[in-house]
Amino acid sequence: MEYLELLDKVEQWAKDRALDTAEARTQYTKLIEEQGELGVAIDTGNVNGNSGVIDSLGDYQVTLIIYCLIRGIDLKGEIKKQGKFWETEVDGMYELLGADGLSLTTSQKFIYLVYESSQLIGKYNRNKGAVEEYASVERIMVSLYDIAKEYGTNLEETLEIAYNEIKNRKGKMIDGVFVKEADLNGKD
Repeated sequence: MEYLELLDKVEQWAKDRALDTAEARTQYTKLIEEQGELGVAIDTGNVNGNSGVIDSLGDYQVTLIIYCLIRGIDLKGEIKKQGKFWETEVDGMYELLGADGLSLTTSQKFIYLVYESSQLIGKYNRNKGAVEEYASVERIMVSLYDIAKEYGTNLEETLEIAYNEIKNRKGKMIDGVFVKEADLNGKD
């Protein structure tokens, strides 16, 4: 499935569950939860298992897409305009780590992802606006793409896996947080 089609499906899924009305900080918390799972998966070498790298890359994208939806960051418009912008390194992006994207380890790319995620919420907290936040989203997407390449996959494949996992998921909003039906019933 093409990325834009998957993006539309994730956005509609979020709207159907009123996730687009959640507070941005609440969604950011979900984003960081997925980021933590990705870090653990990279660290332990869990590639294809539950909460593995492949799964976590897709879940991270789902939470990021919903964050963009909440904040009015037009990820879809940027993709229509630029194409798969994440396939091109942003000039100076990895400068913080003293290297370019080609010479970094997967762990270093993950560290940069953590840094850009922090920049994202920092820009939100300082009321920098969607345009400034988009710069962080763009770099996050490049980092996710670079990590995915290390594992022989891509953003479309990992997002499709995540979407297929959630598409029939039911639940409800409790205090601004979507709680899966399985968690409401005490099941895993």
